[in-house]
Amino acid sequence: MINYIFISLFYFINLSIGFASTSSGSNDKVNHAVKILSQVKYAYPDKTLFFRGEIRPRRIGFKMIPLNVSFSSKLIYFEFFQNNKSNEKVDEIIKLSFLEDKHMVQRTFNGETTNLENHQFADQIRGTDITYDDIAMRFLHWPNPILLSTDKAKGGAAWKIRCINPSKKESYSIVDVWVSHRSGTLVKMNAYNSDRKIIKTFEVDSIQQIKGDWFVETMIVRTFPTKSKGKITSSFLKLESKK
Repeated sequence: MINYIFISLFYFINLSIGFASTSSGSNDKVNHAVKILSQVKYAYPDKTLFFRGEIRPRRIGFKMIPLNVSFSSKLIYFEFFQNNKSNEKVDEIIKLSFLEDKHMVQRTFNGETTNLENHQFADQIRGTDITYDDIAMRFLHWPNPILLSTDKAKGGAAWKIRCINPSKKESYSIVDVWVSHRSGTLVKMNAYNSDRKIIKTFEVDSIQQIKGDWFVETMIVRTFPTKSKGKITSSFLKLESKK
């Protein structure tokens, strides 16, 4: 899905890694999972790329939300517009910085810049199904991921890897990710709460190739209710390259 979003969700890389069967020992499964995710985490583009996009929450009362996305080596910017109209001024900027062992999310809204605190990562962005935690993908840094199996995702073989959160204070306790054998990218993600109930999914629907590199084109994000009477909500993300 963009690894890094979202760099793994946005930027598609090619891997040529030889992995043993998933029937190997538990230490091997951890080592293999660490190796796969390290390729995903640290695959940064060597050029600045610009996209225009839209998020469409699929529920009554929400209209299309336009945005601009740009990313370069270890930086991603998301720009949103006043009144969610692309012909008006930018009123919100989200800056994602990726470092060796951590990340930082800054939010500028109406000219005031703040660094996100831990409890703010679960907040929704512009009322959509996408949260700050979703674009930061902190689960890629959780220790001791486990390679569970080889599975199918988006029509092809993928490694299924489980990431377990060492913290008990965050919304995602377990995250399962599917990394494509062919492209080496995140193509699917399921997140669970502390009760092991699924609360969020990402799934790449289509990809696009630009100047030899692969990027997400469309993606669906779904939020699952934690209460029995709640309803599943979803948001549709679409990106296209700025010429």
